[in-house]
Amino acid sequence: MTLNQFIYKATRPLGGLQLARILARHHPRILMYHRLSATDEPGKIHVDQFRKQMRLIKRHFHPMNLTELLEAHEQGNVPNHAVVVTFDDGYADFAEYAFPIMQEEGIPSTLFITTGFVNGDLWLWPDQLRYVIDNTVSNKEVFIEGLNQKINFHTDREKAWNVVADHCLTIPNEQKESLISDLYDRLDVVRPESSPSQYRGLEWPQLRKMVNKGLDIGSHSYSHPILTRLRSDALISELTSSRELIREKLGVDTQVFCYPNGQPFDFNSDVKSAIRAAGYSVAVAAYPSRHPLSDIWAINRYPANKLWELFEKNVYGMTYLNSRALT
Repeated sequence: MTLNQFIYKATRPLGGLQLARILARHHPRILMYHRLSATDEPGKIHVDQFRKQMRLIKRHFHPMNLTELLEAHEQGNVPNHAVVVTFDDGYADFAEYAFPIMQEEGIPSTLFITTGFVNGDLWLWPDQLRYVIDNTVSNKEVFIEGLNQKINFHTDREKAWNVVADHCLTIPNEQKESLISDLYDRLDVVRPESSPSQYRGLEWPQLRKMVNKGLDIGSHSYSHPILTRLRSDALISELTSSRELIREKLGVDTQVFCYPNGQPFDFNSDVKSAIRAAGYSVAVAAYPSRHPLSDIWAINRYPANKLWELFEKNVYGMTYLNSRALT
């Protein structure tokens, strides 16, 4: 058990969460979600758990969407206990589960959409990789160039996915697409032309209805590439085409961009400059910090978690207070 876990377990019954909430009242918590499910599935949060999380936020915090938080920050009056719920990518389960729950509980939300995905032009590369690994019956080892190792995708599918997905984050996008395409051939799997039902994206009419009900929309690029791996012309296209599609389809002149993957090595000063030039005012990353709004081109977020202990630590401010204690 780590010291952080010990403090949580020891102080929670004694009011430790309430104390953390008070001490962290000036620290906005921006939460990052991806997918929900009505069954227990890897990589997804169960809808019942999500509803429980939203009810806690409604009861003990000040929920707002990201645009509202940024406006308050600019005016110097961010409310105490501010919590923002964001979702990335634009999967269909957002409309099926997440948005209805948030509407019922009165929780505002911000959704970052991968516009080529929503437009039906593509399906996301992690899902393409997941699909080929999940559907192969081949027991042969495949040599992955760049990793310099052979992988049996049949014996340990989860480990294989993690190893190859991590590798894909480090290589140019054209090389990544070539690698995934080659895996379909070598593992004898037919690649669907469009995303299978389990990876289905939202549709524009659904989004328009949700925007009319108050959904805050931002861009998550056109095709979800690693931006630092793009040529300058491709980078500009990813940023501008996504923003233009949102304006055309939804009538929203979005000012907020969300980095695909969103780790520190996924953007740099050149990428930030291109985002600014494309007409965005802020950009959002995918890792937390003590001062989430200090850099408007890398606004920080806490990854959502299905484990109740980790959710409570993040939303009540224990994670933040622990980071302060360590510095």
